[in-house]
Order: sequence, then structure tokens, then C-alpha cells
Amino acid sequence: MKTVALLTIIGLLVACSPTEPPPRQAPDRLYFAQTGHSVSGDFAEFFTKYGGTDSFGLPITEPFETGGWTVQYFERGRLERHPENEPAYRVTAGWLGDLLQRRQPPIPPAQIPTTKSNATRYFVQTGHTLSGDFLFYFEQNGGTVRFGLPISEPFLRNGQLVQDFQSARFLWTPQKNPPVTLEDIGRVHFEQNNFDEALPAPVGSKPP
Repeated sequence: MKTVALLTIIGLLVACSPTEPPPRQAPDRLYFAQTGHSVSGDFAEFFTKYGGTDSFGLPITEPFETGGWTVQYFERGRLERHPENEPAYRVTAGWLGDLLQRRQPPIPPAQIPTTKSNATRYFVQTGHTLSGDFLFYFEQNGGTVRFGLPISEPFLRNGQLVQDFQSARFLWTPQKNPPVTLEDIGRVHFEQNNFDEALPAPVGSKPP
């Protein structure tokens, strides 16, 4: 009887003891099982501040060196580290739209808005305008820090209205909510370039 009682007490103690908490991600490191890649440090800070996966999609590489910079590719963009810049601008969204040679000539002077309007913005730096749903999405989701400047006017591509930016391509699908989405420009640019095969491999498991 004493043995049975002792085993019962041990069983109750085990049952009542707190279970081991599930592994947690390190505070400065985000792991994505879908691709096996993680985002950490200052890249993770910028990624989170400017929309996370809603804006950038999933990471498709680990950070690596190219062109003298440390970069990391995401489905919808590329983050770059520029140690030569001021602290606030040491991480930037790469200008993949320009690298993909999507910049179009400025609009003719006759089309430049002559009065300020909440419905249309003119960017003298590139000579292009932004309006409607594209303008609303731009202003609500990071503006020039996230997307750079517009480098085209809206145009039809395969029957869909699009507009190019230094760091993105906006797609307009009015039946969707929200009607503006982003092209997978990071994947497009990454797949068009023959990067060193020695890219860092996926992490492969969730960090402790």
C-alpha cells in the first residue's frame, strides 16, 4: 500500500509541475519555417518596422555579400546594409526597380500638376506622379523609405494596372481588399542574377 501511495504522489507531482515552455525565437531573430531562413539584427528591426511579411514577404536567402554590401533577399524586396550612411539610413530597401531598368522618362511638362492636391503627388526628383489607391497605399505603408520614389506612371501590363518604384512594383486589382498588392520583385531580381553558389544555406531549424 505504501508503494502504491508513493507512486500516486509522484504521479500527481509530475502532472502538476509546469511543462517546459515551447522554444521561443531570440528577440532579435525571426525564423520562417516556410523557407528555412531567418532575419536578425538591424535587418529584423527594419523588416518589422516597415510591414514584416505583409510588405516584404518571406526571406528567401540569408544575408550575403554582393557589390561590397551585405544584402538579404525577400520575396518582395531586398534589404541592404550601408555602414557608410548615417545611423538612421544604414539599412535601406534596395532599389531593385532601378536595377531591373524599369525607370521611364519623366512626364511632359504640360502634365505636371500646377497646384497641390491631396489626390495627386508629383515627385520632382523623378518627374512622376502618384495618385488614387497607389498613393494611399504608398503613404500608409512606409512611403519613400520602403518603396523609394515612383519611376513610372501607372500603365497596363498583361491587362493589369501597375506602377513602378525604385524598390517595388505596385499591382492594382480593384476586386481585392486592399486593391494594391506588391509584385515579388525580390524573387524576380534574385532569379535574374547569377550569385555565388556559396550563398549561406537555410538555417534549417528554429533557433532556441
